[in-house]
Amino acid sequence: MSAMTGAPLYRALNVLVHSLFTIYQWLVAWRKQGGVFVGAGHEFDDVEAIRCLEKEIAVQNKIPKHLTVLLGQEEPSYPDLANIVLWSISHRIRFLSFYDYQGVLWKHRHKLEAAISEKIPHKDSVIWHNRRSLPCQENGNGLQKRLKPLAENGKVHVTIHLRIISPQNGRQSIVRLAQDLCQDAQAGEWTIESLDQKLRAEFEFPDPDLGLSCGNFLSLLHYPPWQIRVTEFLSIKTHHRIKYRQFLEQLSIFASCEQRLGR
Repeated sequence: MSAMTGAPLYRALNVLVHSLFTIYQWLVAWRKQGGVFVGAGHEFDDVEAIRCLEKEIAVQNKIPKHLTVLLGQEEPSYPDLANIVLWSISHRIRFLSFYDYQGVLWKHRHKLEAAISEKIPHKDSVIWHNRRSLPCQENGNGLQKRLKPLAENGKVHVTIHLRIISPQNGRQSIVRLAQDLCQDAQAGEWTIESLDQKLRAEFEFPDPDLGLSCGNFLSLLHYPPWQIRVTEFLSIKTHHRIKYRQFLEQLSIFASCEQRLGR
């Protein structure tokens, strides 16, 4: 009797477990397909929390000048990266870089450009950087000219400087810089000031203030070490379907940090 009654019970439990798992899979799929209402890159499921975070950030009045996002081992999600660009512009972050460890984002950067164009109406709001495309010393203040907000029909909109970097870019930059320094040394023109100018001209962007590392654990993945002396690194699990609230939380944490600069 016990064996006969045990079999139906086992089958019932098996059906229950499979049913619960099916429901779970359906809920996950529903969320991925837009179960949470999204508009203009903002998710309105935590409105009050978002307002509080925005107030905290405004009171702290400390926004990173250069935000760098380390994609890690993840495949790039172009709409989500475009959201990060949009949110960075709205908070007046002037420089944004994506560290592309695997080279996928750089290879398919046209997809990122298309995703950004869909979300940002002003094409001039995003200034893309390639190697030596925007020298810091252009006419003495070339970069500073580009930093000024653009005006159109009496309205001012903020610009952001965007670039994709990778370990390969860093190695190539060091090789070029070493060659230039060797030539300067042979000509007797090497100075600390010339080295500083060449470094700035080569890498264009200021050192990142804030770095967001995507993944289950914080990993720099050979990020150029000479650029992260004062960078505050925070970890986010993934950039896929990143919410506006998550982005604000990282800015809020950064705003409350005290950078001691080696003291």
